[in-house]
Amino acid sequence: MYGLRLLAGANIPQSDTINAIVINEAYLHVLGYQDPQKVIGVQVKEFQGSPRIVGVVADFFPHSLRDPIKPLAIASGTRGATTIGVSLQPRNGDGSNWTATLREIGKAFHDVYPNDDYDYQFVDESIAKFYTAETNISRLLLWATGLTIFISCLGLLGLVIYITNQRTKEIGIRKVIGATVTQLILLLSRDFLKLIGLAILIAMPIAWWGSQKWLDNFAYRTSLVLVGLRSRRRMPPGHRPDHPLYPDAARSPGQSGRGSQV
Repeated sequence: MYGLRLLAGANIPQSDTINAIVINEAYLHVLGYQDPQKVIGVQVKEFQGSPRIVGVVADFFPHSLRDPIKPLAIASGTRGATTIGVSLQPRNGDGSNWTATLREIGKAFHDVYPNDDYDYQFVDESIAKFYTAETNISRLLLWATGLTIFISCLGLLGLVIYITNQRTKEIGIRKVIGATVTQLILLLSRDFLKLIGLAILIAMPIAWWGSQKWLDNFAYRTSLVLVGLRSRRRMPPGHRPDHPLYPDAARSPGQSGRGSQV
C-alpha cells in the first residue's frame, strides 16, 4: 500500500491477531543482524505472542527528517488498532469517486463504532504538515530576497547614472587621448565593483552560518560546499548597448564636452 521496498522475506499475512511482523533495517541492526535473510523466521519475544519476523523493509521516514529513523515493527491486527490504512482507486476528474468512497467508509465505521468519531487524513497531506514551517519560511525569504534585490538594483542604477553625469567631461577628455569604451567602463565601474565585492564578502559568512544553523535541526543533513558556476561565453558588460554606462562611454568627445557643466 505504501510502496515500501522489501529487502527480504514476504509481506505481512492477513490476520486479526499479531503472529507475524515486518521490521525495518534499524530494528534489524538492533537485533544484531546485518543480513536481512538471516533474520527471517526469528521470534521476537519482546512482543506479546512472540511473533516471527517474516520480512525486512528498507528504512523509511515515518516522521519528519528532523527525527532519526528508529527501530520499527509493522504488524497486522485489529486489537488496539487506532488507525486503519485504506488504498483508494485513482481519482477521477471531479473527485466524486473519492467523496463517495469516503462517505461509505464513514457509514461502515459508525456501524461498528457508533460512539466514536470518524476522521481521515491523506498520507501526502500528513507528510506536508511536517514541513509547514519550512514552506512558510521559504515563501517569506523568496519575497524578501526579490524585494531586496529589486530595491538594490534601483539604488545602484540611480547611483551609476548620477556618477556618470558628474564625470561626463572627464569621459570626453579620456576619449580624446585615446581611451576605449571598455577602458572607460572599467574606470567607471571600478568603485561599484569594490562595493559589490565587499557586500558579497560580508553576506557570504552570514548566509553560511544561518544555513548551517538551519541544517542542524535535521537528523539527516548535507554539508555546504562552495560551488563555482561556469556560464557560457557572453559579451562583456562594457560592450553591451543596454549597459547603463554604455551611452556616455560611447558618446563622441565633442558631445561629452558640450554635455558637461564647468
